[in-house]
Amino acid sequence: MISRLFHFWDEENSLTALLILLIVDVFIIVPLTRAGRTIEMIGIFIFAFLLLAGLLTMAKHRVFQLVSGLFVISAITVRLARSVFGVSDLLPWDALLSLLSIVGMIMIVLWQVYRPGPVTGHRVRGAVAAYLLIGIFFAYSYTFIAAVVPGSFQEPAWVSEAGAERGEAFFYFSMVALTTVGFGDITAVHPVARSLVMMEALIGQLYPAILIARLVTLEIETRRSGKGGN
Repeated sequence: MISRLFHFWDEENSLTALLILLIVDVFIIVPLTRAGRTIEMIGIFIFAFLLLAGLLTMAKHRVFQLVSGLFVISAITVRLARSVFGVSDLLPWDALLSLLSIVGMIMIVLWQVYRPGPVTGHRVRGAVAAYLLIGIFFAYSYTFIAAVVPGSFQEPAWVSEAGAERGEAFFYFSMVALTTVGFGDITAVHPVARSLVMMEALIGQLYPAILIARLVTLEIETRRSGKGGN
């Protein structure tokens, strides 16, 4: 299984598989975080292996490969120490390493989506996966700000009572901000937090309208020319 994970990025269908994994993670695993740690741990290790495989695929220099490996191991170690052993003081580091990991994953996905070659359905689904990853990136950013600067967000009782598990609420808040729904139950108060919310809302509107729409157009043209795939 480990060998398959490290060869995950060899084919374009990895982008479709990643989108499915992200949907499961965001809409099933994250909401079930409070119910138990087993599923969460499985998800952490799977995405860590995929991130490491992607970074090693992109990296051409051995030093960068070594740094990538150490970074992924550090991120896993901090998450395990916080989640399994209850070291709550590691929450800011956990959030910081997680958001940096997501940056790496976004780079990998966009590198796969926009590398030379015909635009296929897999690449379009990869662009959608990158869109979800952007939402996850901002979720960890909000978690980090809330941990470093208490009171950065005005939160309802159900969020405040969650304690360290507020990360689940910030996933919800991030997706709401990304799609500019704006329910108003969680409100950014700190200036940096407000700036991030505005940035996410702007990206949430422009990304699908420009990048995904462009890829869909190219994918249709590729199918018409008979060079495309699924």
